[in-house]
Amino acid sequence: MKMLNKESLEKVKWLMVVASTIVMFLACARTSEQLKKPPEITPSEISTLPELKVPLDPDALAKTRELKQHLVMNGVPGKWFDEQLQEGTFQIYPTIDRYFKNSAEKQVDHDRKRDASWYFARLGVDAKIEKGKRFIEAHSDIFKKAEARHGIHQELVAAILGIETNFADHHERGKFYAFNSLVSQYIFTNRKKFAVDEITALYRFSRTTGRSPQYFTSSYAGAIGWGQFLPSSLLEFFIDANGVPRDTDPFSLEDTIFSVENYLYGHNLSGRNINDYDAKYKAVFAYNHSDVYVQAVLFIYDGLRGYFCHR
Repeated sequence: MKMLNKESLEKVKWLMVVASTIVMFLACARTSEQLKKPPEITPSEISTLPELKVPLDPDALAKTRELKQHLVMNGVPGKWFDEQLQEGTFQIYPTIDRYFKNSAEKQVDHDRKRDASWYFARLGVDAKIEKGKRFIEAHSDIFKKAEARHGIHQELVAAILGIETNFADHHERGKFYAFNSLVSQYIFTNRKKFAVDEITALYRFSRTTGRSPQYFTSSYAGAIGWGQFLPSSLLEFFIDANGVPRDTDPFSLEDTIFSVENYLYGHNLSGRNINDYDAKYKAVFAYNHSDVYVQAVLFIYDGLRGYFCHR
């Protein structure tokens, strides 16, 4: 048997060390991959529902179970969904589709049953201009800070708040709960994908802010707060005025003013093009996909702008 010399032995030892290192690296990589895998979803988590306090007919029950499946696949814990169904505030709105069919914007933009003059009269745009003057004056410090961020005029932000909640009137806080509205939309309308996406966003926003889903009262469409942000828009554009995400509150007027400004800026409006009609139109249209809505907002904006520019 041929004996290895010293130099050969050293080479063998070095090769064994390299081989061991490679084996350990591959083992760690496999472990890392296992850790990155999402947790397995058990069939019971998807298919079962808790005992509900609100009786549902078989069709509504089947659709609620189906909704849960979509949400779990979206990363929403089935347990969280079940907890919301068991809340004392939970209810469904079987006639929710009527609100969408009878909305003022739909009657003008799509059905052509009404015209812009009817819409303007219904909203009371002239009265909103007068109220908006006092509103801006009462909160001038907040508006100035928001306008200084990107140069978007305070009057445009105020005009949107005037249309959405009559300048944060507490009677406009919302008669629905966002969760209930969105579940009802899944069951009773053709807005199923919308409902899944928005409930997913509501879950995430609730976790981000530490606020219970029951805190978020809304419009029939699920729009929340003084700026009427949908949950997905809350996640993307709603900010805390002081830069503290945990303190973000859709029912904080200061946060709302900053966030409406942030939304418009996020849709390509700024001090550089604020005087361009098309740029303003597109940014406001992104806020609400209705031509007559945009016309009303810009009408109020012009009235407020004219007042404050000539003081």
